Amino acid sequence: MSAIAPVIAPVVFVERFAPSRPHRLGTRRRRAPKAHAHTEAGGTRSSREARTPSLDTEKQLATTVREWAEEQVTPRDHHRAQFILHRQLTNTVHEIWQRLRRTGDEHFAAAAKWEKQWLNLNKCQMQWVGYKAACCGPRSRAIAVPIGCNHRLCPHCAFNRSKKARVRIKKMFDRLTHPAMLTFTVPNLESVSKHDYTLLRQRVRKFISQHKGMILGGVYSIETTRNRRDKTWHIHAHALVDLAEALPTKQDRLVLVGKRVFAFTALKLRWEFDWMRLTTGGWGKAKRKDACYEERRTDTQTFEQWVRAGRMHSVKVFDPFTRRYITDPELSPAEVARRMEWNRKNRRVFDVRPVIDREGAAREVLKYITKVADFGDDPDAVEAFCNATRGARLIQTFGSWYGFNVDEDFDPEHMDDWSQMECACGLNMWERIGVFFAHDVRMDESGRWHLKPDINVNVGGTVPRPTIRALEGPGKDAFSHGDDSGWISEQISGRETEEPITVRFKIRL
Repeated sequence: MSAIAPVIAPVVFVERFAPSRPHRLGTRRRRAPKAHAHTEAGGTRSSREARTPSLDTEKQLATTVREWAEEQVTPRDHHRAQFILHRQLTNTVHEIWQRLRRTGDEHFAAAAKWEKQWLNLNKCQMQWVGYKAACCGPRSRAIAVPIGCNHRLCPHCAFNRSKKARVRIKKMFDRLTHPAMLTFTVPNLESVSKHDYTLLRQRVRKFISQHKGMILGGVYSIETTRNRRDKTWHIHAHALVDLAEALPTKQDRLVLVGKRVFAFTALKLRWEFDWMRLTTGGWGKAKRKDACYEERRTDTQTFEQWVRAGRMHSVKVFDPFTRRYITDPELSPAEVARRMEWNRKNRRVFDVRPVIDREGAAREVLKYITKVADFGDDPDAVEAFCNATRGARLIQTFGSWYGFNVDEDFDPEHMDDWSQMECACGLNMWERIGVFFAHDVRMDESGRWHLKPDINVNVGGTVPRPTIRALEGPGKDAFSHGDDSGWISEQISGRETEEPITVRFKIRL
């Protein structure tokens, strides 16, 4: 029997065309033939403007993943992150207190100070002051104001102070004609002390005084960050200033030391040179404003020598392919190290930029002193920072803004500006209800705190507020009539005499 040969189907090749797509993400598609479409107003527009923009265009890719993620963060998520940092800081302060307590009586005063800080941190936002709008009747919603600890590193209190300060600083924006942001930096320090902050404030005031004709006024704040890898401190200052004239634009150019540069670059180099001379002992001192012509000419020559030396010790070059500044590949590692050492001694990071987004500028200046996430879990760093900034003023107004209290404390019981607690009707006639526990309040989507609907606002609060008169004896009437009811006696031993002391106080409910 013969085998049957299999039938093979014919192979048909079909030519396929690749879809029109870019070679890499971000490039535009090929332009279509020019055509015009009529608009509603009667004009014409090209077909490229008429069609829907592609996802591959750079306009669609302008929003980065980081910006999108920041937009998705709700006030509740932000409060939850602050709560984690707060508990971390509380544990760190408790560890410092226990460490000092175990050392003996020689550190008794320091241990008592840290114990008080730990108790205040534990009580932060555990109780809330309730208010109801008397202008809207019994159906008005009651709001709640947290009772904080006012600790400098507390994330809850620092955020609230920064938020209220930004509201106050925005009121001064109308006085700004040419706002600008300045950043003053100094080399990192291995340790911090109160003298470091005092010295930085003096240098900032000296710089502002030298440029009084250009800088009219503003506000500056000193911020502290910590490098966890090198265990060094970075103290710098941000200033929101009002300039007498606008900063130069890119169209303005001039010749500086034989090279044509932007006028803005020349101004920035001059300010950096003046700030560098204030922070180092080199390159002489700035001349007085009433100095003679020869002294001013010598000062200009010194500045030109510094610019020329800076160009000779440049490390970065512009790469036209990546459009970024990279390390010069023609320099050897030893030459790069030598030039970097010169730059560390004779250069400073001094940033100058015009203010376009005033909300962002206020947020940058009033970030409020420090970032607790940088060293909140390090007991040595927390102890060193708190001791260095104890009683130090880290935010200050100057010039035309002098006397404006940006850092005014917010007291809900004695508050004059009731616009911070806006009511729906606009009258803002608030009435204090009482004090409530944390489980009696909740946060809405906008970040404001309210009392829960099932809470009775007519009970005067859920937290009992007894009046305690400590270290006071009974009145004359009580002793004369022999009435000793309600008085409690307690014996405490003095640390110096070791003799019991009887303290009588009365609790009135």
